[in-house]
Amino acid sequence: MKYMLADTSGKGLAVTICDEHRKPFSSIFLTLENSLSEKMLWALDGLLSGSGLCPSDIDRFFIVKGPGSFTGIRVGVATLLGFCMAHGKVLQGISSLDAAAIVSGREKVTTAVRLRGRLYGYRHYDFGNNDFSGYLTDKFDNIDDFLLVNSVGGQQLNLSEAILSDRFESFLGDYAPMYMRPSEAEINFDKKCGA
Repeated sequence: MKYMLADTSGKGLAVTICDEHRKPFSSIFLTLENSLSEKMLWALDGLLSGSGLCPSDIDRFFIVKGPGSFTGIRVGVATLLGFCMAHGKVLQGISSLDAAAIVSGREKVTTAVRLRGRLYGYRHYDFGNNDFSGYLTDKFDNIDDFLLVNSVGGQQLNLSEAILSDRFESFLGDYAPMYMRPSEAEINFDKKCGA
């Protein structure tokens, strides 16, 4: 059995393929900036064919569903959903906050993503006590104690490596993109409509 987790929620593409025992099979971690939609399929084809695999060989597909890059998340979800629909598989998702907490390797951590200005989306994790907050938003002037991801000044973590952890399955859910705040288009539409 082969599992694939792809992350397009940041500034590029990270993909890890592993077997059912969490043993890594193949991976890629590329910074693509604004060319993700043009190069994602090319990069996935190279990763799969270089490993002697095709999409039908992947038994379970997973996507990092955000929060993060609005366009990147949509490109990633649409691409893997296409693979799943073509091969009769189910796509599942994990938030970038959960994936970052897993990849950090810390027993206690607060992961965060900058949403706008001083507004951050965040979540607290205490793996030792199996205690996790909800997904929260608040304004902060100082986030030095947070693990910042998918944001300017944040850490460049390979979130696709979360699939290699025994903790991974506990944080899976649907693949619907997670933004934690309305998009600029939604905000502007609401203003225009007086909502």
